[in-house]
Amino acid sequence: MKKYEVSREIYNPCAGVYIFDDNFFEEIETDNIENTIAEWIGGSIPNYEKNTFSDGSVEYILDLPRKIRYTFNIL
Repeated sequence: MKKYEVSREIYNPCAGVYIFDDNFFEEIETDNIENTIAEWIGGSIPNYEKNTFSDGSVEYILDLPRKIRYTFNIL
């Protein structure tokens, strides 16, 4: 299992930017990020865009009524 520090940002369509959710900050251990996200949102994972970076971090942009971006940074 990999250990991650996770942040969540919510898209503000009026300003065209993502804003950090200061009430959400998690440290988790998982081998299946998609299942973890599905548990957090209370259902199956919707359409999403996934970006993997050279430092091992992974970003998921979920296509919900308001877009949400989860960033998983390896600890």
